[in-house]
Amino acid sequence: MRRICFALLLLLSAVPVWAERATIDRIVAVIEDEAIFESDVDQAVRQYLFQKGRTSVTPEERQELFRDALDNLINDKLVIAQAGKLGIDVPFAEVETAVNKALDENRKVIGSDEAFQAQLAQEGLSVDELKKLYRTQIRNRMLVERVLQKDMARNRNAATDEELMAFYEQNKARMPQRPEVVHLQTIFIGFETASSTASEARKKVDALRSRIITGEDFAEVAKAESDDPSAPLGGDLGFLRPQDLREPTFAAAAAALKVGELSEPVLTVYGYHLIEVMEQRPETGEVHLRHILVRADPSDDDIQQVFASSNKIYEEIRAGASFDSLAARFNTDPAADKQGDLGWLRVGELPQFFQDVLANMNPGDVSQVLREATGFRIVKLLGREGERPYQFTEIKEDLRRLYDQDRFARTYDDYIKDLRTRFPVEMRI
Repeated sequence: MRRICFALLLLLSAVPVWAERATIDRIVAVIEDEAIFESDVDQAVRQYLFQKGRTSVTPEERQELFRDALDNLINDKLVIAQAGKLGIDVPFAEVETAVNKALDENRKVIGSDEAFQAQLAQEGLSVDELKKLYRTQIRNRMLVERVLQKDMARNRNAATDEELMAFYEQNKARMPQRPEVVHLQTIFIGFETASSTASEARKKVDALRSRIITGEDFAEVAKAESDDPSAPLGGDLGFLRPQDLREPTFAAAAAALKVGELSEPVLTVYGYHLIEVMEQRPETGEVHLRHILVRADPSDDDIQQVFASSNKIYEEIRAGASFDSLAARFNTDPAADKQGDLGWLRVGELPQFFQDVLANMNPGDVSQVLREATGFRIVKLLGREGERPYQFTEIKEDLRRLYDQDRFARTYDDYIKDLRTRFPVEMRI
C-alpha cells in the first residue's frame, strides 16, 4: 500500500474503495436504507492491518477482523441516522476547512507539493477526486462526533472533584511518573548581538523585503534566498497556531499580521525573518504562514566578541553580582522571562551536554560559559526534583479528560444498543 493510503489512514476511520466498486460488489448490511458494501469492510480491515504493521493473518483472524470492522461501520451508520433524526448537520464551509487541512497534512507527510502530486498520479487520483473522498468521510466523522457530544452528554454532568479523586486513587498504579525536573535561570548571549553579524544580515533582509514589495514573488525569493529548511517549498510552513510556536518573537509577529501583509524584519536567535500570512481560519485560530530566514552567521571575530562578553558577565557573577540583574540586562533567550527564568524543565528533554552539566550541579550553583549553536549561555540551577508520582492537583485537568474518556467508553455500548432498537439493521451475510 502506498503513501497516500497511509496518510488517509491517519485521518479517516474507513475509506471506501473507489476502484473496486467498478467490479461486482456485495451489500453486507443495510441501516435506514444506507448500504454497507463488502469492499468497505475489506478496506477497513486492510487499513487496520497496515496500521498495525501486519502483512498476513490467519483466515480465522481475518474473519474476526471483518466482523469487528463491520460492527464499527454499522455503529457509525446508526449514529449518522440519529443525526438526521436530531436535525444535526455540518455546514459545508466547516467541512471544506477540514478537507483543506487534511490535504495540508498529506503534503507534510509526503514532503512537498511536487511529491504529493506525483503520489496522487501513482494512485490514479486528482486533487479534486481526493477532496471529494475527504468531504464524504470527514463530514460523516464530524456528524458522529456531534451526535455523540449532544446525545450522550445530555445525561452526563461534569465530573466532581470527589469523582476525579476517586478515579485518581483507583488508577494511580497505571499513571505515568512525573520525570525528573530542574528549575533553571539563564543568561544567553546570542551571536546576533555581535554588531557586524546583525548588520550584514539586516542589510540582506531589507533588500529581500524591497524586492518583494516592488513585485517579486515571495515564494520565488524564498526558494532562492531563504536559509530555512522550508526554502524549497517557497517558505511555506502550512497551517499552525501562532501560540504553538516555540519562538515567542516570531509568534507575536505572525499573530499581529493580516492576510497578505508582509512583516518588517523580525529578529530571533536564528536571524532575521520576513513573515507573511496567506490565509486565516478564525474557527481554529490557525494561520497559513510562509517566511524567509536570513541567518546571522557570525564570523570568528563575532564569536570571540560574544564569548568575551559572556566571560565578563560570568566573572561578575563570581564576584558577587546579582544574577537577576545581569539576566535582565543581557539575556536574549526569548523563552525566559525578564530575569532569565526558564521555569521547570524536564531533564530528559534537554540536550545531552546540558544534562551532563546539570548532573554535577546543586541548587544555587552557576555553570561556566556554555557554547551553543547560536550563542553562549550561563545557567543557574534554582531547584531540582527527582522522578515521582504525579500529585492530584498537578494532573487534575488531564484526569478529567481520562475520566470522561473512560465514562464514554462505558456508556457507548449501551448507547449503540439503544440505537439498534430505533433503527432497522438488516444483515445480509
